[in-house]
Amino acid sequence: MKTIPTRTVVSASIILAVLLTANAAPPARVSPSKRPVIYNLDCSEFFVGTFGPVKPETIDKFVEEHARAGVTHLFINVNAQRVNYRSKVWDAAWDGMDPDADDNQPFFAGIDPKRRFETLFFRSHWKLHAGGCNYPARMIQAARRRKLGAWISIRMNDAHRPAANHPYHSTIWKKHPEWRLSNQGLDYERPEVREHHLKLVREVCQEFDLDGLELDFLRFWLYFRPGREHEGGKLMNRFIEQAREATRAAERRLKHPVKLSVRVPSTPWIARRHGLDAVAWARAGLIDHITAGSFWASTNSDIPVETWKGRLIGTDVSVSVHLEDGISSGATRRRTMTHEEMRGILSSALHRGADAVYFFNLFTGPFQRWPRKDHDGLLADAGSLAALKAGPRRHAVTLVSPWSEGAAAPYRHLPYKGRHGKFRLHIGPRPTPAQQVHVELLVADRKEPVEVRINGARCTWSGMVDPEHIKASGWKGEGIEPRQQFRVPSEALVPGYNLVEVQATEDITVNWVEISIPGLK
Repeated sequence: MKTIPTRTVVSASIILAVLLTANAAPPARVSPSKRPVIYNLDCSEFFVGTFGPVKPETIDKFVEEHARAGVTHLFINVNAQRVNYRSKVWDAAWDGMDPDADDNQPFFAGIDPKRRFETLFFRSHWKLHAGGCNYPARMIQAARRRKLGAWISIRMNDAHRPAANHPYHSTIWKKHPEWRLSNQGLDYERPEVREHHLKLVREVCQEFDLDGLELDFLRFWLYFRPGREHEGGKLMNRFIEQAREATRAAERRLKHPVKLSVRVPSTPWIARRHGLDAVAWARAGLIDHITAGSFWASTNSDIPVETWKGRLIGTDVSVSVHLEDGISSGATRRRTMTHEEMRGILSSALHRGADAVYFFNLFTGPFQRWPRKDHDGLLADAGSLAALKAGPRRHAVTLVSPWSEGAAAPYRHLPYKGRHGKFRLHIGPRPTPAQQVHVELLVADRKEPVEVRINGARCTWSGMVDPEHIKASGWKGEGIEPRQQFRVPSEALVPGYNLVEVQATEDITVNWVEISIPGLK
């Protein structure tokens, strides 16, 4: 195997085994017992002042703080429908804006008068650029200093839905309403749409010193019109081939590996049904990494890592599990997740064999509302199954988004209405006998106990409890009502999947089902 320069070894890829040579040691922060921690920073959050004043020094500070907290790979998103740097092939965020004119200029006409603060977003982009700062390049430089993997992430069909004349929208989107899909994304069956996105892929591979490129197919996840996904998948296969050609050209230019990753829906079936056959791409040697994830509606607590890994046998492609910032059972309103809920999903993922963990939108509710010790503590523990299972963790039933007909499980299991509900939850490693595990339920309009069994063993009712972990996260909306709690006999639990049964003598409505595991003393 060709020897890889030391700088590349410490920062280049999730797939550590590919990068290491007989003469090169892995970075001290990543070991077989601690998996890489990927952090996706979207194209816009920096420009609204979340991390401080919009200036180059704030970029450096952001990277420094997150590297210190535990992030090992930074995925720098450069686009929605426009990009956040001066591009030769795509609209920049500020293109069409007169920086010297006031907010009444035509460029801002599509902004809701009640949301005039949005003008600052576009002005911030311009200000950073006019000051001589190339945002993604500065991010990459800061990541290099901290020996982080420095990746570019491209959203492949962003479809946020402001007014049609909003400055968010790209020129191609505005000119071709006939190409728009039901979610307002663009139809990839159009060769012009595929070429539009390929231009950006090629440009970032030509312009930046990236360690890898992520094609983010979850922001958003419609690419073809209904019934055209099968034919569209063939077009997408060719698109991935062309993206791979671009990363290989970047490798020749940069003299170090440039990996290709894709972020797709949670199961191979659902991904393929949307024209995104990531398994086929892997088997063809076109990609190096797959992130299996979920859309905004809720993080998916049951991503089948084993299925992905099984389908990838014979390849060198690795798998990470992605977390959104929000959670919903399907019967509850989406809310910000707590660090205990994130710990549950991460510990389950690593127990199932995930090669890395991936945070998306962590800079929203978690960064802005959680106590900072919870945020930084989660990042510190995220790649270590031992650290995660030592802390408190919660495993809840969630909905599946995106979803597709024919999937192995329904879009949602809750609300359940009836007298005998059955719910399968994956808890990762088995708790110790010293950890008193509970089942927690939201049963609508009922405080009297129902009957609960786990793997056939009867659980004892311990009363109504307040979800203090949700209150501690800073969430102030719905979802903080008291729950029914049941003590679980330790001997009944098994690693991985556990079956929770809820029974009553009359019809009930169950809106939340969770297994709660306290931290080790």
